[in-house]
Amino acid sequence: MEKKILKNNNQLLDEMMKDLHRQNKLYKPGNYWSFYEKNLVKQIKKNPLDQFRNWSGSAGVGNIQSLNSGSVHLSGKFGSYFHPFDEKFLPFDNNFFVKAYNWIINKLSKYFPFFSFFSFRASLGRYYFMNQANNIHNLAYDKLRNLDKDLLASVSDSNLGNPFGFYKDKKFYTLSFLNELMKINFIKNNTNFDEINSVVEVGAGACLLASIFLQLKKSLKYIIIEIPPVLYIAQSYLEALGYKTLGYKDVINLKSLNEVDLKNYQVICLPSWKIDLLKGSKFDLFINVESFQEMEPEIVENYLKKISPQISKYIYLNNGKKGHALGKNGEFGVLEQTNQDHYLNFLKDNFKVKTKKNLESIYGTSEEHIEMIFDKK
Repeated sequence: MEKKILKNNNQLLDEMMKDLHRQNKLYKPGNYWSFYEKNLVKQIKKNPLDQFRNWSGSAGVGNIQSLNSGSVHLSGKFGSYFHPFDEKFLPFDNNFFVKAYNWIINKLSKYFPFFSFFSFRASLGRYYFMNQANNIHNLAYDKLRNLDKDLLASVSDSNLGNPFGFYKDKKFYTLSFLNELMKINFIKNNTNFDEINSVVEVGAGACLLASIFLQLKKSLKYIIIEIPPVLYIAQSYLEALGYKTLGYKDVINLKSLNEVDLKNYQVICLPSWKIDLLKGSKFDLFINVESFQEMEPEIVENYLKKISPQISKYIYLNNGKKGHALGKNGEFGVLEQTNQDHYLNFLKDNFKVKTKKNLESIYGTSEEHIEMIFDKK
């Protein structure tokens, strides 16, 4: 599979955004994503796409970190604009004179503690920060190896997009990628994984989860349903990875997927308002990870009522138990929270819960989030 170069295509992005804003509100961003959308579009346009997994999160509101991408290790708190370890400071921190100056201050501080206030502390902090980042890499890798060493050995992340990562046994990994492997491990342990040959995912983000599935199952059909501008990133990334992709231009005028020979494609990228293209087809697994929690219940219900009849085996949901933070119209947050009871109610006619547990990530267990596997009744 030949990788390609990620290239900006603002014309395609603009076309996607115009089409999105003409749709029914059930297929547009909810209040939460409407708050992010404008700044995310700006960030995509002003930065080289081939570096999108290394973009800074300093925009605060609406940035690539919302897609589980960008310089995740440099993510700031919500609304934060200060990133002392950003790469733009690296030439300063590594400058010989800065290092020599800090060395002198360090020596003097042993005898005159007040001199420590004159050091370039951010430059010193970078050294300790990067050491800790490397320690977290090793801990996350060991955690996955203990859970499922065969799974870990069978896949690797891509350095496409220039992410911050590390190598083990000549394979490249990132924290984001390892976190997605935790989800795969949960799905593997609670399904007949070998029987899953097709997947539908709503809210695929930067498509790391999709990329793992596609590595594990070479003949898999993966359908992504997303809203622009996220769909723009997802499609561009998977195409650049070399997967045979039925993209936005290909599907926008289709009336049915039967118009296309799907044997020629591994990935189908659908904008949210083309969800009815799934009618008449069957898929083994449906996935939603941390995006239903960012929508109001009526939007989630529409997605599940449209998609669940097409799912023949399993549904995997990974979201906040109580939903996302509440907000006012046009401000950060959802207008009404979607909680775990909503999922149970929306799916009760055709699916039953097989297993559920508090979310286990590479960072530990979160009692605020839940993973659920549903079986077809």
